[in-house]
Amino acid sequence: MEPVRVGVVGAGFMGSLHARAIAESGFGTLVAVADPDLPRATDVAGRYGARARASVDEMLRQDNLQAVVVATPEPLHRDAVVAAAEAGCAVLVEKPIAASLEDADAMIAACEKAGVILMVGYILRFEPAYARMQQAVASGSIGRFLTGYARRNADIGEGRRLGGRTTVINYLAVHDLDQILWYHPAAVARVSAKAVRGKIHDELGVADFTWITAEFDDGALAVVESGWALTEGWANWTKPAAWGGFGDAEMNVIGTEGLVSLDLTPMNVYGVDAEGWKLPDTRHWPEINGRLVGGIRNESDHFLICVQTGQQPIVDGRQARRSLEIGIAADRSIEEGRPVDLPL
Repeated sequence: MEPVRVGVVGAGFMGSLHARAIAESGFGTLVAVADPDLPRATDVAGRYGARARASVDEMLRQDNLQAVVVATPEPLHRDAVVAAAEAGCAVLVEKPIAASLEDADAMIAACEKAGVILMVGYILRFEPAYARMQQAVASGSIGRFLTGYARRNADIGEGRRLGGRTTVINYLAVHDLDQILWYHPAAVARVSAKAVRGKIHDELGVADFTWITAEFDDGALAVVESGWALTEGWANWTKPAAWGGFGDAEMNVIGTEGLVSLDLTPMNVYGVDAEGWKLPDTRHWPEINGRLVGGIRNESDHFLICVQTGQQPIVDGRQARRSLEIGIAADRSIEEGRPVDLPL
């Protein structure tokens, strides 16, 4: 099949990764990168022979696209996704789907009205270890789902990079909320959460660590721990330059007949030298032989294949709305000091 003509909206950290994954894929061609910061868009686009645009509207008017990847801050997702859908483009939007349920509903409605694919970038669904766990649960090998526990803690540099523009629940915990809902797609009846405040709260006014408890209608229970304030020494090495740091992650699922578990601290590899111990990311977007591999590549290829074939992505807008709703309920629970019933 002909490669899919793709534009990327947002030339920040994730937008740059998506641009590279598309450019290196045999399933797509990176045609344009749009960002209001035109020099930044020019830098990313120039690496892959694409055009730089100052806005998504300019890109949609001039570049004859078939698909758009939206990797802007969450409050900006709605306008870009709706514009892309109205232009007849399939959409991959970074997680969480939106900053509000109202925005999520508008995006879902626009894509359904236009008859275009809406996929949400929950990268863990494309990471082999997490996907293996889903296969085990879906096969019934551990019996009925009883409990899920997830941990996702990043170093304090990640919290500072976000600058207080969102919460750790909206940015990190939603990954694991989506995973648990993938493993156990039942209705959640009640959400409660607690926050711990330290350096990030002092500097930026948002919580350092949070714990979420989600109670399912069928009696199952999920607990999600998330944070972005691990010590500065966690991932601040300078070499090897390709050894990007990640964090402290775990997932455990227990059923009536068994369990499945992963612990990615460290992921696969660790090292030590004069700078100290190092725990590199080997799963999300490592570079091998000059190319991105891992979850980001699997996610990008899946999206492009869906556009080529018309098949539905494994994580769509309606599924992503569920994890967003739980995350919003958790932040509300922290603010109000009480459990929050669903639906909101």
